[in-house]
Amino acid sequence: MVLWLIATILVVGCARSPGAGISAGGGHRLLQPTDSALYEPTDESAEAEEDWDPWQPFNEKMFFFNHDILDRWLLKPAASGWSKISPEAARRGLSRLFDNFDMPRRFVNNLFQARPVGAGRELARFVVNTTAGIGGLLDVASVLHIEPSNADAGETLAMYGFAEGPYLVLPTFPPLTVRDAIGRGIDGTLDPVSYVLPFFANRAKSIATAINERSLNLRLFADVEDSVLDLYSAARNGYLQRRRRKIDEALASRRQEWQWALGPAPTATAQQPPPPTVVPEVKDPA
Repeated sequence: MVLWLIATILVVGCARSPGAGISAGGGHRLLQPTDSALYEPTDESAEAEEDWDPWQPFNEKMFFFNHDILDRWLLKPAASGWSKISPEAARRGLSRLFDNFDMPRRFVNNLFQARPVGAGRELARFVVNTTAGIGGLLDVASVLHIEPSNADAGETLAMYGFAEGPYLVLPTFPPLTVRDAIGRGIDGTLDPVSYVLPFFANRAKSIATAINERSLNLRLFADVEDSVLDLYSAARNGYLQRRRRKIDEALASRRQEWQWALGPAPTATAQQPPPPTVVPEVKDPA
């Protein structure tokens, strides 16, 4: 799980201006695993005023290391070279192959989130793509309208009431929160490849995944880097916004799956905030 770098957050960095996020002092409304949580998304970003970044001096140094050193001098040149010698169709097939092998992480987290329909879709996609899709090189499941149901352990922890904690940037990792860092460690234990390949071979697979994903988004990354003045703040705010929206979507999906048992959702009395800005997103190769 190395060299993710900026892959997930550069393309969401310009989603909103710096300074939107959590309430002052880092306060958060916890997501409780109650019946009401099955009905309503929490919309943490709607009640937030400021992204909680108490470790900003450390985070900025790590961001500089990841972006200005590792990405600029290692990952981006490798991705550029890979894009020149490998057709885009082959690189996209390789991306789908890596994603197919990541099914256990999504399947288990869907189960822990009480989303059996999502877990079933993940299992069905894996069977179809592994067989008819030649191991996952082709996404036959999407052609059959078996849509992905992505889920990770950080999202699962949020749905059981764990606060996200401060924003965190670590060397060779994408932006995180404390909750997502713990979740990433849990997800690592669900990677079947890590139990088959030796340590160094597994690390090589992680690096190859990151290079391949970077090669598919070279132009998009460059456009985002050129469009923002404060790349650190834009990356932080975009990441936190995307994660909170993803948790809201997971809660809404769970409510929809269980609506037959829970009955109609309660009528909302408060005015709903406008929908968040839709921004492009690069798939996390984890």
